[in-house]
Amino acid sequence: MAISKIKSGKFAGLYRVRIQPKDKLTGKVISVKSQVTKTKNYQDAQKLELDMWADFHGQQLVAETKLDQPLDDEFQHYVDECQELGKWADSTAYDWQYTAKLVKHYFGRQKIRDIRETDINKFAHNYVRDHKTKVAKHSTVDRQLQNLRCFFGKMERYGLKINPVPKGALSEFFRRGDMTRPDEKYIFNNDEISQIRQQIYQDLEDKPFNAWGSRLGILIALDTGMRPQEIQALRWNEFLDEEGFKVFEIHDSWNERTHELNLTLKDRMQGDTRKTLPLLDRTLHFLHEYHLKQSKYLKNKQISNKNNFMLLTLGDIARCTAGYPVAQRSMNDMLKSIVKKLKIDSHGLSISMYTCRHTVASKLGNNPHMSYPWAAARLGHTLEMFMRTYVHPDEDQNKTMLKLVVSDQTH
Repeated sequence: MAISKIKSGKFAGLYRVRIQPKDKLTGKVISVKSQVTKTKNYQDAQKLELDMWADFHGQQLVAETKLDQPLDDEFQHYVDECQELGKWADSTAYDWQYTAKLVKHYFGRQKIRDIRETDINKFAHNYVRDHKTKVAKHSTVDRQLQNLRCFFGKMERYGLKINPVPKGALSEFFRRGDMTRPDEKYIFNNDEISQIRQQIYQDLEDKPFNAWGSRLGILIALDTGMRPQEIQALRWNEFLDEEGFKVFEIHDSWNERTHELNLTLKDRMQGDTRKTLPLLDRTLHFLHEYHLKQSKYLKNKQISNKNNFMLLTLGDIARCTAGYPVAQRSMNDMLKSIVKKLKIDSHGLSISMYTCRHTVASKLGNNPHMSYPWAAARLGHTLEMFMRTYVHPDEDQNKTMLKLVVSDQTH
């Protein structure tokens, strides 16, 4: 029955009202939460039933109106609203705004309810063709499909029955032969790490101190595996003594696009902190010397280090005065220059500050005595992400394993 009298419990004597609308297409009953009257008057129960039906039809009308809107308008509205409410970091908002431009270009004025999986498939193939981009996990086309799937998922609250972007859309839309393997990451071996460090030590002895910033950033990356944007945001008061070692306790990162602090670490809430891996004594020695020289230089130039940044851009007075840290590009270019000078063969793989991070993580991941949860926490990742993304075959460990196999076969 739509209206039934409650015979026991704290609502005894009142009426429970239910409505059971049906989907026009499938004929299935749509679940609507029942309600209880505030009085024992049957007429009030009848009025509540009418109100529930009116509310349901009103919601259905809103939903139908929503799904009848052009996809490009609603997608852009959704992106702008999320950005205005501050739901996304700047980099995420930038990525979604790019997807919104693609939606407008490729889908025209198609209505949300008219979008089918074949339309999304066509979009993916046209995008790859027009932009000459690769098809791989974490590629640009993969990100666009993920954003579209998320948006259509939000439309389910308005009655959208089927998400036109399937889970694992890349493998659904493209043949295996169309896809490329994710970019392989180059990992420095122990000898290469030693060569890079020695070259930087020599440079720091020979170069003027205002040219030290990028080189010190590389040393910090090789010691700690920190992300470059975390290194940029390092402050002089973030050193921490821990069990006889020097580590950083960080809570912020630098946004290269907006030239502002993010006020958070990646995938962390504001105020969350993270301890890093320990710094080598030689790195600490040069950082201490750099601090003294930097402080004297800023005082002479009457420049205020308002954020207490460790690696200010001392080679550019305008950027230094603005309080900008050493740019990621500067650190990347410096590392590439050193690698080239040392004639390190990366086998065609790209070299960047993230090469240092991948290297450190791989060394940790290939150490049989290492606590992986501890290592993942120090690098700012979940254990699953640490194992899947940052643990790669270690060239030094590879040689050891080959020798071990040959030795076993010989015996």
